[in-house]
Amino acid sequence: MTLNELRHKIDEIDLQMKELFLKRMGIAEAVAENKLQTGDKILKPEREAEIIHQLTADVPGDLQASYGIFLSKLMEVSRTRQYRKLLNLGAAFEMNYIEKTISIAEAVYQGLPCSYSETAVNHLFPDADISAVNTFEDVFLAINSGTAQAGVVPLENTTAGGVYEVYDLLLRHDLYINACEIIRVNHCLAALPGTALSDIKTVYSHPQAIAQSAEFLKARGIATRESSNTAVAAKEIADGNDKSCGAVCSVNAAECYGLTVLAEGINHNKENATKFVAVSKQLIVEEHHDRIAVVFACPHRSGSLAGVLGIFGDYGVNLTEIHSRPDGKSPWEYLFYVDFTGNLKDEHIRALMFQLTEELPFVKIIGSYKSK
Repeated sequence: MTLNELRHKIDEIDLQMKELFLKRMGIAEAVAENKLQTGDKILKPEREAEIIHQLTADVPGDLQASYGIFLSKLMEVSRTRQYRKLLNLGAAFEMNYIEKTISIAEAVYQGLPCSYSETAVNHLFPDADISAVNTFEDVFLAINSGTAQAGVVPLENTTAGGVYEVYDLLLRHDLYINACEIIRVNHCLAALPGTALSDIKTVYSHPQAIAQSAEFLKARGIATRESSNTAVAAKEIADGNDKSCGAVCSVNAAECYGLTVLAEGINHNKENATKFVAVSKQLIVEEHHDRIAVVFACPHRSGSLAGVLGIFGDYGVNLTEIHSRPDGKSPWEYLFYVDFTGNLKDEHIRALMFQLTEELPFVKIIGSYKSK
């Protein structure tokens, strides 16, 4: 056969498969109608596994795994269709959120004046009374106690990655992300007036800032010590009397605490930026929001994470972030934090959340916001 003849045969098969696919989806919708009446679950992993085993048993060995993947994906798409149908038929599923921004009179951040965090909170809440606390957890405690209506914390940096403590605190304190701000990071090395760069043996800073400036510091043999915040590091140097020590901080912080800038732009990634988020007690969803944050646990099955990520793809959403964290309860068990595109008011996102809620042992929405 010629290549064109072979292609024609493939086209004929594809048309037959298309007709069978549409017929299968129609039956899947009928199954959904039946299950709405009986209260039966859409996902039955044992049944799916049994069907795949039976259908692949007589497939040639080198194609068996591939056909199994094909069947698994077909079943996944079928379930997605059924969940959409259930919602159209009025299945009970609600997401609790409010639809307008709350008034923020008092906002809190971790650190000291002239820190990157203070810059972020001023951008997000320019009309609020701003106060600082010592730790990230203090930010969450202030909101839960009612001392502040919102708090601003760093969530991720383009160089050093996620601030994992904040992810854990979001879940532990049952708070929600409502907004984000991207702050460009431009670190300097600052020290007491009269200090030369060659005098510096140790620098103090936040672990993220140290990681972002690691190449500069390593090349000069400078040791590092951790501080809770870049501005805190600057103040520590200013309050001391040791010209062998410096701070990795912003130029603004150096000037604020009377330090001399010995070198600017010491972060090796010149596109360095930190994503800060505003958190509060309420899950707020507005029309212009285009990012959703969730945390979930996976079932104890082989390939379960890949299956969950495939569900996101079935709904046409783009994953923008994914992080894993120990669940804090069982050894080697993890929670997955995911950011993805969409708005919780959209019907297809509602269907996605319905499916995740039905199929996963744990899932929680932890934010809705507009990306920057």
